[in-house]
Amino acid sequence: MKKLGIYIHIPFCDKICNYCDFTAFQGAKSKVDEYIKALKKEIKLKSTKKYLVDSIFIGGGTPSFIDAMYIFDILENLKKYYNISKMAEITIETNPNTFDCEKLKIYKDANINRISIGVQSLNDDILKSLGRNHTKKDVLSSIEMVKKFSFNLNLDFIFGYANQTLKDILYDLDMIKKIDPEHISYYSLIIENKTKFKSLLDKGKLNLIDEDLERKMYETICEKLESFNIFQYEISNFSKKNKQSIHNKKYWQCKEYIGLGLCSHSYLDSKRFSNTLNLSKYIKFLNEDKMPIDFLEKLTKKQKKFEYIIMNMRLLSGFFIEDFNKTFNCNFLLENQKLIDDFIKEEFIDIKDGRIFFTRKGLNITDTFFVKLNY
Repeated sequence: MKKLGIYIHIPFCDKICNYCDFTAFQGAKSKVDEYIKALKKEIKLKSTKKYLVDSIFIGGGTPSFIDAMYIFDILENLKKYYNISKMAEITIETNPNTFDCEKLKIYKDANINRISIGVQSLNDDILKSLGRNHTKKDVLSSIEMVKKFSFNLNLDFIFGYANQTLKDILYDLDMIKKIDPEHISYYSLIIENKTKFKSLLDKGKLNLIDEDLERKMYETICEKLESFNIFQYEISNFSKKNKQSIHNKKYWQCKEYIGLGLCSHSYLDSKRFSNTLNLSKYIKFLNEDKMPIDFLEKLTKKQKKFEYIIMNMRLLSGFFIEDFNKTFNCNFLLENQKLIDDFIKEEFIDIKDGRIFFTRKGLNITDTFFVKLNY
């Protein structure tokens, strides 16, 4: 039986952060019950028993912002309409101050086995500048609670903020060593449109970090985490042995997944489709037993080849060239011979045991490689 991932979007937050461009609503608790009822209708409408679901990711927004029984109810509904593996990785995103031991117990009863906490920094001044609604003390208290329930733990961090120093990064890394999580996601700050940071940048009130310092931060993060036996396996992701994110690897390896909820995306049967971003429209469509999809396309062979390369090469392991050739009935090396020869010569990429992958040096210029591909 083919495997499938499921993503569930909970678009509610206690506070919208200054860098966030995700589809989310601050507060709006009056809309939660209506939204969950619509979401359960979508679960039924998109139901399929053709696949074995081996990963479920509940993201947002901040899913832990809403009552934990809503999360329990959603997962119980999924069991009715999908084949959920007993070994499935089930993750929920959280923020400090949005859960307690009672919520964690309900998550455990719902078979959630992986908690992701949005830490971002352990410097209170930086947290305030990022618009986060918690402190370092709150983070450590939340982690202590999670550890009592033996969840696999992921921590999200951000680097590259204008007022951040290398000393700040080294402090966060020292704390990570003490916390000893199973997984770390360490993202470079990107100033997205329609965020408070973009508005400040446009007004000349936000400075961008020096590129050389940002590169040094990234190199330090990779080196230090490896010394803690938390190994990099993707551009922004690190884990202990056998603790890589099953769900996120589906995206990077172009595997199939279904998205449920507002603005969620799906990839199934070579089709990519996504739900409406409009909350009222989403609820209205599902109340009328209609799919809330507002975008659908069938990928061409050329699109699939390009996406296969750029997504798989986010992974440090890259991909098997022979697998690519068999999948697309082509010769990857022949189609991109000069580009690959040039990048190998500059030690940006390497080919070993049939795999092509970026070197550490090459991870800094991935986009340059992708735009020059012959697709």
